[in-house]
Amino acid sequence: MLCTLLLIFIRHTLILFPLGVTMIVRCINVFVKPECIEEFKKAIIKNRNNSIKEPGVLRFDVLINQEKSGEFKLVEVYRSEKATEDHKLTPHYKEWKAAVKTMMAAPRQSGSYAVVAPDDPNDW
Repeated sequence: MLCTLLLIFIRHTLILFPLGVTMIVRCINVFVKPECIEEFKKAIIKNRNNSIKEPGVLRFDVLINQEKSGEFKLVEVYRSEKATEDHKLTPHYKEWKAAVKTMMAAPRQSGSYAVVAPDDPNDW
């Protein structure tokens, strides 16, 4: 049964991405100390504004939970897995990561997702 599901997934991916490019969406939950929220916002906006200039970044959204103070969600859409790796090598990402290290109330949690729709990078 596992092989059948895997084959269906692979076939589905190939149909959606005939050029072999698989977009990746990373959803990261970030938990910020209450006293650091405003400082964190400044740092993440700077990182976001630089990140969307990268050729492999299609989207970079920063959200804050209205019900849980200090909980942010980052939604990052990349053209490929390589683009996610390239992002982590940029000076602005390294600067952001170092700047917010002491602002964290808990470790970040993240997940990676394959795009089902929209399947055209230009629609992001």
